[in-house]
Amino acid sequence: MKKTILVFIGHYLPGYKSGGPVRTISNMLDLLGDEFNFLIVTRDRDSLDNNPYENIKVNEWNNGPNCKIFYANKISSLRKVINNTEFDQYYLNSLFDFNYSTKIVLLYSLKLIPQKPILLAPRGELMEGALSIKSFKKNIFLIVVKLLKLYKKVTWHASSEYEAKDIRREFGNNTKIKIALDVPNYNLKKDYERTHKKEKGKLKILFISSIVPKKNLKFAIQVLNKVKGDFTFDIYGPIKDKKYWKECLNAIDVRVKNRVNYKGVIPNDQIHNVYPNCDLFFFPTLGENYGHVIYESLFYKCPILCSNLTPWDKLNHFKAGLACPLNEHERFSTFIEYLISLSELKFKQYIFGTQKYIELIKILKSYSTTTTLFTNHEHYTDNI
Repeated sequence: MKKTILVFIGHYLPGYKSGGPVRTISNMLDLLGDEFNFLIVTRDRDSLDNNPYENIKVNEWNNGPNCKIFYANKISSLRKVINNTEFDQYYLNSLFDFNYSTKIVLLYSLKLIPQKPILLAPRGELMEGALSIKSFKKNIFLIVVKLLKLYKKVTWHASSEYEAKDIRREFGNNTKIKIALDVPNYNLKKDYERTHKKEKGKLKILFISSIVPKKNLKFAIQVLNKVKGDFTFDIYGPIKDKKYWKECLNAIDVRVKNRVNYKGVIPNDQIHNVYPNCDLFFFPTLGENYGHVIYESLFYKCPILCSNLTPWDKLNHFKAGLACPLNEHERFSTFIEYLISLSELKFKQYIFGTQKYIELIKILKSYSTTTTLFTNHEHYTDNI
């Protein structure tokens, strides 16, 4: 008999504005949907939206891809949903989401819901860069939950050894952790052709992500302010932090103002029209436990310039781009200027690099350890 996993996630399909976790769970269900029964409990609307999704039943179970989905509104009782559902294991996809994670752990600690195993994926929230944002509230939260030993019975899902170290730093070396890579989208549209040609003396630069401090868009703008040469910078993503977006706009130098373009939010089924038409994906993130946008960029043969705070630590090795520390500010601008100077012929070394790196990821698919997340076996996997 297949195990039933009760998954809690703040936003899920058909939503796409909340970024990586939605894709992580969707991809995992594509891979494991035949091995486990998945029940998803989530909000009835996408991030930043005021209205529920169309064509769903609110506060009822809906049939979804490889799962059933309960779309809850603000007055829904998650305790009632849990107690009326048969399942074998909880899977929480945040540490700091009160309604879809903290509340579940509190109800569990008070024995108001079934005492089934809990697996919690913090999704990069414990990385130092992420903790530096709204640090006072997060530090108070961590102090309180550690004093109450609220997470003593929780098993953690880390998507890399780096994230496992972050979890141990906050919750101790004896914390129970399972390590498994997040699952990329192996079903990205393949019916595309990279017809875009790199022009010598020019560079088309891309940013796709939520506009929040963690993704570090302002840093990207500050780097580009110093770049000598001709470039364009297209920005895609939901504006989740309006104050930070204003800071980003104010940071744009007059000299480059006409080269920076905000393109709005792009649905996941349209990304194949964007990556292949750009020369560089610029992503100086403060930290990613995975980074689906990096995988997508590699898949669509768009070289990458990012921080070294992601698991994608072989970019330099494959010459698929550059990952470097954020304190080496000049390396970012120097690399961009170097790419600007390249002809299409010389630039192709980076296109080939992305292809070689993505082939490695396809090979790793055969060795996926994700299935062991929902067993009692410990496991380990290297970075990508």
